[in-house]
Amino acid sequence: MTSKILIRNLWKIYNENKQNEFFALKDVNIEINSGEIVIIKGISGSGKSTLLSLVGALSKPSKGDILINSQNIAKLPDIFASKYRNKEVGFIFQSFNLLDGLSVYDNVKATLVLSKINQNDLKEKINIALQLANIAHKSTQMVCNLSGGEKQRCAIARALVNSPSIILADEPTANLDRDNSLIFVNILRKFKQLNKTVIVATHDTIFDNLSFVDRRISIVDGKIV
Repeated sequence: MTSKILIRNLWKIYNENKQNEFFALKDVNIEINSGEIVIIKGISGSGKSTLLSLVGALSKPSKGDILINSQNIAKLPDIFASKYRNKEVGFIFQSFNLLDGLSVYDNVKATLVLSKINQNDLKEKINIALQLANIAHKSTQMVCNLSGGEKQRCAIARALVNSPSIILADEPTANLDRDNSLIFVNILRKFKQLNKTVIVATHDTIFDNLSFVDRRISIVDGKIV
């Protein structure tokens, strides 16, 4: 399954109507078709991470709509927003957000802890995700013993294990050297082949000339330019 994303008149305002009011996003309008890979370019503080947070239903907008296959996730009650995140979205964070005291396999498995699937299906889903992220050979390793690039691939496997239709990657290469950044680019190419809808928020120039990227969108001070 793939997902179309339609963002309309989206605003995110912190401390609204107070002296320290801050406009993180200002009237953002974006349409992303199913299976597209879109790069959101902007410097730190431009609103990239805020936008991904809203699309992933980790927070709610101050105003505006986010339609995922015509469902307005901006209006979902928290319990339904959580179900949307678990079913439809895979997150890849700059800081990896892994559990250092667990193995690679168990970090990926943790995503499925609330899933009502049998053990054979669970193992199959985990193994497929590990293979797609090129980290299956490290499945028994403790995360604390991995390199930065290996941690990123573990995080990618975790993002893929629920077979989400949408992948949101927030500065995915910020903590990687060039070789590992190129490995991530190759995995991004796999996302294209799998027909995932992908948004990458970044200021890394490595994404500037990739032939399989559908569009690049610039954001400055919370506004699309």
